Amino acid sequence: CAKDRDSDQSLAGLTGMKDTPFMVFLRAVTKVGGVQAENIREKLEAYRGGVIDSPAFARELAFVIENFGKGTVEDAREVLQLYIRGAKNLHMAVAFAERNTKYSGILWDMLVEHCTTPDPASGAADQNSSLGALFGSLLEAAAHTGSDLGSLVSRIPEGMSIEGLRPKLISAITDYRYKVKIHEQVDNMLMEDKISVSRELSHVSRRGSRMEYGDGEAQNTKISSTRLTSVSSRDLLKSQRSRFSSCHKSRPFSLRIR
Repeated sequence: CAKDRDSDQSLAGLTGMKDTPFMVFLRAVTKVGGVQAENIREKLEAYRGGVIDSPAFARELAFVIENFGKGTVEDAREVLQLYIRGAKNLHMAVAFAERNTKYSGILWDMLVEHCTTPDPASGAADQNSSLGALFGSLLEAAAHTGSDLGSLVSRIPEGMSIEGLRPKLISAITDYRYKVKIHEQVDNMLMEDKISVSRELSHVSRRGSRMEYGDGEAQNTKISSTRLTSVSSRDLLKSQRSRFSSCHKSRPFSLRIR
């Protein structure tokens, strides 16, 4: 109805609503397995009486179906309808369509159909402006979730008038470029940290090791990390000892006199 569409428009720009106490309870109890999700779904569906437009526990039922349902296309359609017509939050519906990559195409078709289908209860004169405002809200919600705006703009019906379309698109593109710039800066910082840590590890791996020999003397020997990986420490120690003992054996000194 027209009232539901007005609610969609007023809530579409929101980035999300705070969880209700019952939603917080559901998140906690389903995580520890205190209550079976199937029982919760049955209770909520019975309380709602099968009315898809009812706002009673719409978000809670959508949460249960999305996280503990069978993952079928019917469940995905029902969750989207609960967000659109029950919770009357277009932003949540768009966010769900982006999350559900398996049926994302079907869900986006439903969203576009919802925003372009005339309402029989409203007059013909108000339908164009109402649908235009609703589709504009869909564009704003899609911009917040990083959706493909180009594909969405190409699906605007011919003759539809969307007030403030140009500023909305400019704002969405600016926001997208800003997010891309943030990601690039973060990637650069991570790369600099990676190089710094790699240099430090390489420097530490080239440090010498102090080794004690049988005669009590000490000698600092540089051992590369590549040699340590190919030769065991015991074999390396034996080779160093044998070389040390052979080099320091006292040889008899003789001088031939003619």
